[in-house]
Amino acid sequence: MLELPWQEQNWKRLLSAKVSGRLPHALLLTGTQGLGKYRFAVRLAASLLCKSPDQSGRPCGSCQSCHLFKADTHPDFTLIEPEGPGKAIKIDTIREFTEKESLTSQSGGYKVTIIEPADAMNTAAVNSLLKTLEEPVSWTVMILISNRPGRLLATVRSRCQQYAFSAPDRRQSVQWLSGHVGQADPALLLALGSGAPLEALKLADPETLSERKKMLDEFVAVMSHQQDPVMAAERWNKQDLSRSLHWLCGWLIDMIRLKMVPESPGLINLDQRECLQALGLKLESRELYLFLDRVYQAIRTLGSQLNSQMILEGVLLMASKGNNN
Repeated sequence: MLELPWQEQNWKRLLSAKVSGRLPHALLLTGTQGLGKYRFAVRLAASLLCKSPDQSGRPCGSCQSCHLFKADTHPDFTLIEPEGPGKAIKIDTIREFTEKESLTSQSGGYKVTIIEPADAMNTAAVNSLLKTLEEPVSWTVMILISNRPGRLLATVRSRCQQYAFSAPDRRQSVQWLSGHVGQADPALLLALGSGAPLEALKLADPETLSERKKMLDEFVAVMSHQQDPVMAAERWNKQDLSRSLHWLCGWLIDMIRLKMVPESPGLINLDQRECLQALGLKLESRELYLFLDRVYQAIRTLGSQLNSQMILEGVLLMASKGNNN
C-alpha cells in the first residue's frame, strides 16, 4: 500500500507498464494541487533507480543507488524547477539538462528527470524540450508535473502519457486525515482544502487557521467600511497570495449559497456559517457574483508577473465599494 492510498491505481498502472517493458519515456502527472503528484514522481524515480525494488515497486533503501538518491547526489536523477516562486523555467536550464553528458544513464540503468511545475517553462524552454520529447533516448524517463496542464502546449501534452490524479472520496480522505491532524476537525480541513488531502493537511497548523480567522475578520471590517482596504491588502500581501485568494473565493461561494439556501449543508467554511450568512445579506446577489468573478480573474493571474499588492487592492476595494448599505 502506498503512503497516499488514493494514488494506488496510478502506481499499479505504471508498475505494470514497467514490468511489461512499456514504460513511457515521458509522463505528465496532472491534477489539482494537494494530491501528492510530486511525492508520487519522487517515489517513481527512486523505484526506477533502485537496483533491487520489491514486487510492489518499493525501493530497497539499502543499495548504493538508493543511498545516492537519498543524498540528492544520484548522477542519473535531475530535478528541474524554477529558481523562485512565480519565476519561469528558462531555456538555459533545459539546454543544460539535454546537453549535460547526453541523456544516457551513467550507471547503466534508468535516467530520470522531474520537471515541476512543467507549465512554468517559457516558450523557448518548451521548444527546446520538444526536441528531446520527439527523439526519446532509451531508458530515459521524463516526469512532467502540472496543476494546470492547459497552459502546456498541445504538442508537449501529446508526446507524454498522461496520468490524471483525482481527489479521493470524502470518506477515504477524512479517514486518512484523521490519522495526521491531531485534534483538528478533518472534515473542516478537507472542505477548506477543496477536497485535496495534502492541502487540508497544511491547514491543520493552528497558526494557519488563526491567520484565516484574522483575514476573515479584516474582510468583514473592509466590507463594513471599518478598515482601509489598501492597508488590509498590504498585510494580506505578506501571506501566501494563492491561499489568500482561494480563501476569499470560498467565503464568497458560501455567501452565495447561504443567500440562496439559508440552511445550505454544503459549505466550505463549516465553522463560519453565521458570519458569512450575515455578510451575504449586505450585498445583492448580482454584486456577489461580480465580486466572485473578479476573484476568479485574480486567481487566473497567479504565477504571472502582475503586482500581487495591486491584485489584492483591486479585490478589496471592490469589497469596500460593493457594500453601500
